[in-house]
Amino acid sequence: MSEKQPAWPAGMDAAERVRHVALTRTTPRNAGWIATEADVSRDTAVKYLSRMAEQGDLEVVETAEGTCYKPDPVTQFLDEVRDLAETHSQEELTAELRDIADEIDRWKREFDVESLAELRQSVGNDDLSAEQRRERLDVVEGWEYDVEVREAVRLAIGLTESLTELGAGTDPGYTPDSHLQEG
Repeated sequence: MSEKQPAWPAGMDAAERVRHVALTRTTPRNAGWIATEADVSRDTAVKYLSRMAEQGDLEVVETAEGTCYKPDPVTQFLDEVRDLAETHSQEELTAELRDIADEIDRWKREFDVESLAELRQSVGNDDLSAEQRRERLDVVEGWEYDVEVREAVRLAIGLTESLTELGAGTDPGYTPDSHLQEG
């Protein structure tokens, strides 16, 4: 006699399972699919998915499979900015910006281009081998990722500065006296 192993950790309730399934998808999924993955009824999934959509955690889209849900990209980006601001110092964030700039500068020199758009256009050059095209496409992907992270880091630095101005700073080195001396 075999027993079915639980797919979810003990104590994880239906809301948590639906939330986990819905927020870890890269493609929109309907309530029935999410219900199956979360091991809940479809009605239960719809209840929690609707709540998450109202809170801005999920985006509702219509597809050939009906009403589907996917993580809201704006909410995810803002959560990332907040996480960066809360878990890294200004110095760490600034160092990350420097590293990103260095990497982009290296790609510009290596591929003799001035911008991501120029690198993207160069992928179609007839004189490149298939391997060189793949390498450039990999760099395009990395460059796009760097641009996204750079924007999040810039916003995190601004958020940290704004919170410090308001006296709600997340920088562990912040003290009200140091703030007044800078002003």
